[in-house]
Amino acid sequence: MQRLAFRTSRLSDFCGVDELTKQCGHAPEEWPLVILKELVDNGLDSCEETDVAPEIKIAVSTECCEITVSDSGPGLPTETITDVLDFSVRVSSREAYVSPSRGQQGNALKTLVSMTFALDGSEGRTLIESHGQAREIIFRMDPIRRAPRIAPLLLTPSDVKTGTRITLYCAIYCSPRSRAFYKSPAIT
Repeated sequence: MQRLAFRTSRLSDFCGVDELTKQCGHAPEEWPLVILKELVDNGLDSCEETDVAPEIKIAVSTECCEITVSDSGPGLPTETITDVLDFSVRVSSREAYVSPSRGQQGNALKTLVSMTFALDGSEGRTLIESHGQAREIIFRMDPIRRAPRIAPLLLTPSDVKTGTRITLYCAIYCSPRSRAFYKSPAIT
């Protein structure tokens, strides 16, 4: 028997719990903390780059299964949001520069958007608001191509004129086990 070499897209790496765990280095039970850390880091970086005093706001709702982080930076540009949703490339404003920074891989927001899908298994939802516009991202997977499939962005007006507000809808908060974990004294 002659074995054939099969080629598969690496795009599916953003669709599964195992691969996302490898990319972020944390188990799914810790992903809400990863989400908070990455979004706060991104907010701090954007403020530092534009010499703006950082103001970071965090809201977590276990009732609605959502995590929201907003910052006082210049706002996430539309081009960056478009690039984040292209899972075939990495996007980083820090990778090519030698400087102290919180991250350089260029996959943080990609993995966060993907986590909402991996936790749900059928659909992930993220809302990115900046420059007076809200973009709802619906993440699904094409089961034939085994690749992410992003629904056309729903663009609506937003009250966020300065900075960026990102909301991730996370099914992990909805399970009784997760609620017990996040109410433990070690987390609060």
